[in-house]
Amino acid sequence: MRRVVVLTRGLPLHHAGGMESVAWDLARELARTAPVTVLTTSLPGRAEFELDGVRVRALPGTPPGRYSAAWWRGSRAALAAELSDGSVAGVLSVSAGAFSGVDLAAGRGARTVLQAHGTSVMELTSKLTSRRLRPVLSSVRNVHGLLRDVATYRRFDTVAAIGPSVERSLTRPPLGRLVAMPPVHLLPNGIDTARFHPDPAAAARVRRELAVPEGSPLLLVAGRLHPQKRVDRSVQLLTGSGAVLVLAGDGPERAPLQRLAAELGVDDRVRFLGAVERGRLPALYAAADVSLLTSQWREGLPMAVLESLACGTPVVTSLTTAPVEGAGDAVTRADATSPRALAATVGDVLERGRSTVPLLPPGYDLASVARRYAVLLGAG
Repeated sequence: MRRVVVLTRGLPLHHAGGMESVAWDLARELARTAPVTVLTTSLPGRAEFELDGVRVRALPGTPPGRYSAAWWRGSRAALAAELSDGSVAGVLSVSAGAFSGVDLAAGRGARTVLQAHGTSVMELTSKLTSRRLRPVLSSVRNVHGLLRDVATYRRFDTVAAIGPSVERSLTRPPLGRLVAMPPVHLLPNGIDTARFHPDPAAAARVRRELAVPEGSPLLLVAGRLHPQKRVDRSVQLLTGSGAVLVLAGDGPERAPLQRLAAELGVDDRVRFLGAVERGRLPALYAAADVSLLTSQWREGLPMAVLESLACGTPVVTSLTTAPVEGAGDAVTRADATSPRALAATVGDVLERGRSTVPLLPPGYDLASVARRYAVLLGAG
């Protein structure tokens, strides 16, 4: 049986994050039908081990969870070793993970698939339109990233775009004109519906633990508290309402958000949970009446949206977040720059109520998505 090698800078073992969770869930599912090895950055006290049926090689000397010169050197050498016996059918690059070794895979006859969570063009656009000094200044790095992408994308056999906005960015100008792009397939993030599903008992338990008053709507933001995520818009929704807001995540905006909640007089109705283990998320989604994503970033297809739907929880997103095909009114996009429009949209969704059955459209479950990846990787 031919093997699959996945290269990613981070896993949930490094830190909680959407891209990390996507990579690990997909590796676990692929391992049901073919041997899978994941090459990743260093983990304290661990170098090579097996977990959930996946062989993991954490490369020593590489800074955890990020790209570096040591990662580019080390991942290339590690991939060369994996390819040496000719048993590898396909190599999956999570974002830029395999950029330094994609040519080696091609030389050994292994299929190469780039999983694109976004593009440098998307990030550059978001930063330039943020009107904040620090993101605008840091956009210089994205120009360098764009040049790297132009040079590297064409080396892959296939690109898997995780959402429609990513697909458009890859296939239309400027990237579509600058790069002789390989075939681009729209492959959404897959959700493990055995873990993420409606759970009334868990929902009741969570509401008790969080001291949510009987009858009060529960709003949830699951994700990093980063300035570009504009979680302040979600906090402002609490003024003039009896809702409780749960923030499941940590980041540099935590202290400013705590100050904002106090200034608005709603700090008693905001639950700051900090970084949350992924195993706790299904119960939080199941307990929420509405899941919120009020980001000003151009978002591809965030895991938080799909996980919420799998748990029967409707979602309200900003207009910068890509729509979910087939979700219908389970996902409502609103003008998050207008507090009045956002509040009206959330009110409408609350009035309709949450679902007792999953809202995730067909084709977004992990097993279906993994089967499509297996075919592209030559392991199907």
